[in-house]
Amino acid sequence: MAPSTQTPFALILAEMVVTITAVILFCLEYPVDFRSRLWENGGELGYNSNPNKRIYYYANHLEPPEVPFIWSQSLAASNLAIAMLGLVVFVARTIMSRLRCLSHHINIIYDMILFSLWAIGLAGQTSSDFSDPKHPSPHPWYLTRGCSVSWDKTRGYCHTAQAGFAISIMAGILYGTRLIREIVLVAYARGQRHQSKGLVLNTDDIESAESLYSDGEWESSEQKASRNSLVLSPVLAFFPSDSESRW
Repeated sequence: MAPSTQTPFALILAEMVVTITAVILFCLEYPVDFRSRLWENGGELGYNSNPNKRIYYYANHLEPPEVPFIWSQSLAASNLAIAMLGLVVFVARTIMSRLRCLSHHINIIYDMILFSLWAIGLAGQTSSDFSDPKHPSPHPWYLTRGCSVSWDKTRGYCHTAQAGFAISIMAGILYGTRLIREIVLVAYARGQRHQSKGLVLNTDDIESAESLYSDGEWESSEQKASRNSLVLSPVLAFFPSDSESRW
C-alpha cells in the first residue's frame, strides 16, 4: 500500500477554480440553441455549413448531412459531463487528502482519467465541419476569426464558447502537471526505499562478519603470538638464553 499524501493548498485552490469555472461555463453552453446560434452565425457569414439550408433537403425528400459534432448537443453534453466529473473528483480527493488516506497511485489514476477526458474534450471543441463542400471549416470560426465578426446577438455566445475552450486548456494543463508531479513523487519514494534497503544489507554484512569473529574463526594477535611460541619452543631448547650461558 502506497503511503498517503496531502495535496498542497495551492494545488487544491487551482483545481477548485478550474473545476468550478468549467462547470459554470459548460452549464451556460448546455442549452440546445447555444451551439445552433453559433452554427447559424458562421453559416450566414460563409465560415461553415448553414443550418438554415437544411430545409431544402427536407423539401426535396432528401436525407440531410449529419449534424457536425462541433455543432451538436452531444458536444455540449460531453463537456458538461467532464466538468461535473472533475468537480466530483476534486471534492472526493480533497476530503481524502485532508484525512490522509489518499495515495499517490490513486492520484495518478484520477489524473490520467481526467487528463485523457479533457484532451478528448479539446479535440471535440476544435473539430471540423465539412458537411458543406462549398464552405469547409477545419475549426470553428469563433476560435479562428474571433468574436469581432459575430453578430451582436451572438457575441455573448461567442465569448462563452471561447472561455469554455480556454478553461479546457487550463484543465488539461492542470491535470497533466498533477500527473507528472505524482509520477515523480512515486519514483522518488521508490528510490528512497531502494537506498534504505541497500543500507540494511550493508549493516547485515557487518553484523555477520562480527558474528564470525566472535565465534573464534578469527583469532586475536595475542592468540597467534602464543601459538607461535609453542611451535618454536623445541628449537629454542637448543639455544639457551643469555642468562643461562653466563652460568
